[in-house]
Amino acid sequence: MSLAGNPTIFGIRAHESGTTQLHPLGTIGATADGRSYRYAEAGAVELAAGQLCIAVDITANHEDLAVNTAAVGDKTLTITLGATAIAANDYDGGYVNVTDDTGQGVMYLIDSAPATDASGSVIVTLHEPIHTAFAAATTVTLVRNKYKEIIVSDGTITDLPVGVPNVIIAANAFGWVQTSGLCSILVDASDTTPGAEITIGDATSGGVETRATTEVCVGIQPAGSGADVGEYGVFDLTLD
Repeated sequence: MSLAGNPTIFGIRAHESGTTQLHPLGTIGATADGRSYRYAEAGAVELAAGQLCIAVDITANHEDLAVNTAAVGDKTLTITLGATAIAANDYDGGYVNVTDDTGQGVMYLIDSAPATDASGSVIVTLHEPIHTAFAAATTVTLVRNKYKEIIVSDGTITDLPVGVPNVIIAANAFGWVQTSGLCSILVDASDTTPGAEITIGDATSGGVETRATTEVCVGIQPAGSGADVGEYGVFDLTLD
């Protein structure tokens, strides 16, 4: 799907999902009461309501890759992959991050990247032209849209949280995941603390737990709110 900007949709129906993509991934949505959402695609496993979801990891063999010496104004790049293939549409709506050397420190939005074999050369079409020419030593990293093929958190604290569905989203289907405002979320294997920040739970998939100082903040448990292990408590999400 070609992107022409990141729209905001008000009055969304957060409890609906479907197999047809209706909006660009990452589209911002808001309910009538002001809770915030992002439009996302489920991965190969369905997403449960009230369970925290995470982005797919960056592929190690798609980091720090050789790229052609692109000129200012170019909208295609030829990138040499590592030992992992690209499936069709994997990087549509994702990014090329200029990792090192001339042009470094900039990310470019991807319109399309065709299926390409491992160690092959993929021709990536960009949404915007290159504005700093690449040198022979320039390297890039391919990054998926963080709302593409999302999965339920699996207990890894270092993952990137993206939101919480308010309804079951079937495998490979599309729907809204909540990113801010009061939300019902599964409590991990230890009770959470009213008034404290929460993070990805490290024991129960999709759960949240009280945050330690070095862990990513997902939200806050309202003062006076309580929920036991395995229940769904009330939390104020702060991802957006």
